Amino acid sequence: MRTFYESDIRKRTLVLSFALIAWAAVVALRLVQIQVFGHARAKTAVLDQNRDKITMEPRRGTIFDCNGEILACSLPAVSVHIRSVEKETPTEERAKVLALQGLLGLSEKEVSTILGRLKNNSPFTYVKKKISEEEAARVMALKLPGVEFEPATRRHYPLRSLAAHVLGGLSLTEDTKTGVEARYDDVLKGEEGAKVVFKVNGGRDYQTQVIKSPVPGRDLVLTIDATMQYYAEKELARAMAEHEAAWGAVIVMEPSSGEILALASLPSYDVNDYPGPKNAWMNRAVQLSYEPGSTFKIVTAAAARERNRVGFTDLFDCSAGSITIGGLTIRDHERVGVLSFSDVLIHSSNVGTVLFAQKLTIAEYYDTIKAFRFGTKTGIDLPAEASGLVRPPAAWNKRTALPHIAIGYEVAVTPLQILVAMNVYATGGLLVRPHVVVKDEESHPVLDRSALGAAGGPVRVISEKTAKELVSRVFEPVVEEGTAMAGRLDGFGIAGKTGTAQKYDPALNAYTRKYTASFVGFVPVERPRLAMIVVLDEPKEGYYGGQVCAPVFRDIARQILRYLRVPPERPLPARILTAGMAKGERP
Repeated sequence: MRTFYESDIRKRTLVLSFALIAWAAVVALRLVQIQVFGHARAKTAVLDQNRDKITMEPRRGTIFDCNGEILACSLPAVSVHIRSVEKETPTEERAKVLALQGLLGLSEKEVSTILGRLKNNSPFTYVKKKISEEEAARVMALKLPGVEFEPATRRHYPLRSLAAHVLGGLSLTEDTKTGVEARYDDVLKGEEGAKVVFKVNGGRDYQTQVIKSPVPGRDLVLTIDATMQYYAEKELARAMAEHEAAWGAVIVMEPSSGEILALASLPSYDVNDYPGPKNAWMNRAVQLSYEPGSTFKIVTAAAARERNRVGFTDLFDCSAGSITIGGLTIRDHERVGVLSFSDVLIHSSNVGTVLFAQKLTIAEYYDTIKAFRFGTKTGIDLPAEASGLVRPPAAWNKRTALPHIAIGYEVAVTPLQILVAMNVYATGGLLVRPHVVVKDEESHPVLDRSALGAAGGPVRVISEKTAKELVSRVFEPVVEEGTAMAGRLDGFGIAGKTGTAQKYDPALNAYTRKYTASFVGFVPVERPRLAMIVVLDEPKEGYYGGQVCAPVFRDIARQILRYLRVPPERPLPARILTAGMAKGERP
């Protein structure tokens, strides 16, 4: 018979055994849960603590001019990042970041962000992206623990400010872009890759595995010719300085194709320092609208002649020097007498233009304006193009709008729109879409040409007869004997039109004594090779388009025609050379 003591021991042994069995069962179940059912999750957690997945940046495509000159490329660079280091004190971390601040020019906000991420034990924090290799070498020389480097590329523009507003530029982080860099970003940027970096405890890398190789971006070939661009920028800068203008623009286009050979906009900037000074990034040739003044008469003349409302020999009495319609008084820049239709335009008489424009109805004139595509984007392959402003006929003042618009007021245009309109005369009546990109590296066209016409080609705006007659009887004489005589070029015929527009001040609700001067034309007349517009805003020394802009057109055209080896279409004027002889010398 068991004693009480033996019975108690037995009970305790049984309880302890059951407890141990239950504990073993729980541990076994937990091990099964972790090692079998939770294996994948546990493995992922461990790996996440010991590896980083890093995006691999592709090489951005190179941009060339039409002759293969590099306008934009990607050069090797280095991105610096930092990680927490075991047993490093906050004071040591701060001293390390401040040392980087001194070398890399970090802002206080950037320093604060980096220190905050280190405090939170973030495994990876960028210090600065895409620094030069020289800067990286100086950082490496400090041998700071936890500071690491990764290869990258940095956008470089070897010609600096040349064609700045065509290229546009992009920020170091590539989140801000303009120009071709923005418009063709999908073509240029390529596809990102990815790699996994494995680390040991403490964060040191021991293996790198590429899981997706980056795909480099495609190269682009522009229509821009770097030499022509240089000529345009040089002469525009000279005119800007001479006349102390607020801004200026020049566009040079190949008439038949619409290829933009040069596009200059001032003020400008070094594309390597994009976006440059305040508002310098703005492409005024494409993005800024203004009242054009007399250059808009190329549309008024087309509307009247296309409908045969006026003949070239019809006479208009402009001797009063002004005309008042519905309370609106329109004046000429100088008093003239009785002028033929041709002479009205050759001498840019506002009074005469109003008189022949009154032979049109508002609907007819509006149809011609829209046929020239004013109030609509030209479709150039650059971002942020302005549409200008053409109000619908219902919004026109029935008495004053047509005469005012006929001389280039109450409408807003871009320099590019006026150039495209003048180019209609160079092509015999066809509207051509302008563009700045020819093809990609594989000679594939990248421009969607469907914006004009069903076939994407030129669109007829006026008849060939109207175009040729206005060129020979109006726009060529404008340069030979009219308002643009200062733009005559020996050996070549130029057809064009001047413009001088008073600027409207919305604050004063009135026109001021400030002007926008312009000249638009093409050369040579017989076989046009260049269509060009020159605009200067608020010139101080002289303000007529024929005075300040036509000579710029001439000087740019002379250099480009020589560069293209275009032979003169007319005999050059005779030059007489004389030499002095001392007494007694024989010739």
